[in-house]
Amino acid sequence: MRYQTETGPSGQAVRRTPRRLVFWAAAAIVLLLAGAFALMAYRSSRAHPQLAFPRVQAAGGVLAVDPGATMPSAQAIHRVLVDVDNDDVMYGKVNARLNTAAKILNLYALAGVPAANVHMVMLFYGTGVNLILSDAAYQKKFGHANPNAELLSQLHKANVQMVACGQATGHQSIAAADVQSGVTMALSALTAREELQAAGYGSVPVEAR
Repeated sequence: MRYQTETGPSGQAVRRTPRRLVFWAAAAIVLLLAGAFALMAYRSSRAHPQLAFPRVQAAGGVLAVDPGATMPSAQAIHRVLVDVDNDDVMYGKVNARLNTAAKILNLYALAGVPAANVHMVMLFYGTGVNLILSDAAYQKKFGHANPNAELLSQLHKANVQMVACGQATGHQSIAAADVQSGVTMALSALTAREELQAAGYGSVPVEAR
């Protein structure tokens, strides 16, 4: 059986869209998409300038600023308290509060403040005490290596004092032998924070992500 050709009002056969027109339309779409991706890549590179790591290389990159910006005193003693109340990793890499600690050290170094003038204490409590487990204890508890190990090592080398909450470790059945060497055990984070603040240590707020 033959089917009649579809006709328009004038009785003329309807012309099909030429293949060449389809080709050029597709090519135009591809070019537009390529241009959009190129613009996104350009904006991304502009939004992420080169970071500097003057003291801690594992995390906490910082940016140089205008020479006229207000800088911290290079002569004063800076006492900083960083609370670490969880063991979450940021963007699948390191803990956000450890990153903040590294950033603070890098900022002071960028400003020319001598390392001896920056006294930092990190107070671990809640699930944050998991971060200062020994390598063996962390592997046993979680089945993999601590992703923060390198950063913690660099913070130790930067003379950051690490204090663990005795109440948090006790409630989580973490023995003293399971904690990294160089970590001080305190009665509690509550009492340790009060003592540190009385000694002039200022608490660092949580950074917006």
